[in-house]
Order: sequence, then structure tokens, then C-alpha cells
Amino acid sequence: MSTDSLSAEEYRRELAALNRVRRRVAALGFLTVIGHGVIALPVVAHHVEAQGRTSDAVILLVVTAFVTTVAIAVTRLILGHRPMTPLWALAPVAVPLVAAWWIWG
Repeated sequence: MSTDSLSAEEYRRELAALNRVRRRVAALGFLTVIGHGVIALPVVAHHVEAQGRTSDAVILLVVTAFVTTVAIAVTRLILGHRPMTPLWALAPVAVPLVAAWWIWG
């Protein structure tokens, strides 16, 4: 379909839909890349703690909270939403807490 056959309003709707898809694809790509770090940090913390380096494992979990916060904020910005809301602010805390339960629980 060429843009010549579309009215101005249809063209704007199509452009808005394309922009929405572009944002979702970019957010998914970003989450795929940074998700590896969010998952890997607690796994490394588990291995470090098994070596008896508990303080290093705790530091890695703190870094996990920071990386998760950045991941959520940037993803929401890519999608065109506010970076943080009260509900989304709980997720960066939940990830290291679940990891801590896995490591020491």
C-alpha cells in the first residue's frame, strides 16, 4: 500500500502504530541484552558465596538491584512511559531478595 492512497488521518494512525511497534522491538532488544546481566549477577554471587566470600556476594546483589533499576527505567522510557512508578520501584528490590533467598535460604 502506498502512502498516496492514504488520507492524512490514516497516514498519522499508521505512523503512530509503526512507532509503537518500533518502541516495543527496541525495548525487547534492550531487555534481552541487559537481562543477561540481571540473571548473571545473582548466579555469580552464588558462586562467590560458595567460595566463602559473603561480602562480595552481597555487593553483587546490590549491583543487581542497581542494574535492575536501570533496566526497568530505560525500558519504560523506550516504551514512552514514566521511568518509575511505585509498583515498578518494587521490582529492583524483589530481584536481589529472591536471589538472596536462593543463595542463603
